[in-house]
Amino acid sequence: MNEETIDLSKLWLMIRKKIGLIIVLTLLITMFAGIFTFFFVEPEYRSTVAVFISDERKDAAASETINDINMYQKLVDTYAEIAKSRTVAEDVIKNLGEEMTVGELQSMISTSPKGNTQFLNLSVTSTDRELSYKMANQMARSLKVVSRELRGADIVQILDPANVPMSPSSPNVQLNLAIGFVLGMMISVFLVFILEFMDKTVKDPDFITNDLNLPLLAAIPLTEDPQ
Repeated sequence: MNEETIDLSKLWLMIRKKIGLIIVLTLLITMFAGIFTFFFVEPEYRSTVAVFISDERKDAAASETINDINMYQKLVDTYAEIAKSRTVAEDVIKNLGEEMTVGELQSMISTSPKGNTQFLNLSVTSTDRELSYKMANQMARSLKVVSRELRGADIVQILDPANVPMSPSSPNVQLNLAIGFVLGMMISVFLVFILEFMDKTVKDPDFITNDLNLPLLAAIPLTEDPQ
């Protein structure tokens, strides 16, 4: 226990002795993370449309059972995959007249079912806010078309159309600064330990007697400058 306490105290002395270096390096790395985020990372915008997977029968409310509800909840997961399919992507590109590949559009699409409900969020992320807005709404319309082709009936209802995003969804400036701060702290502390362990000079008489087990023959005392 004593040896462990001594080791920890030595480590703390190393950190305290180089606290200025640690602070400077941490601030520099945090500033670099902020500069990189602001000037080198292109902001992306996410636009989301909410759809409802339901049955359009007029008497659905009267005849709906627990089994029907469970069926629609499973359909939500199915339609989440259909929304990311090649068929839907091709229909979106065709209707908007955009010059992009199906793979490029599919990489911009994300879907997120809302728990065990019949709601499904369709999102499009792009560096162009107007494009993300238009594609999100068109994706919902294309999903309705594909739904009619697959089932012979349209069970996709647009609940909340997408809006033009006013602020970017990424990058997260606060998160990047926090990561830069933590990373800067870790790197600076690690560098201090490396510098200390590589320094073989004797700075304390106790090192000779305690660590090397050698007798101390003489020591030159520190004196103030007579001037």
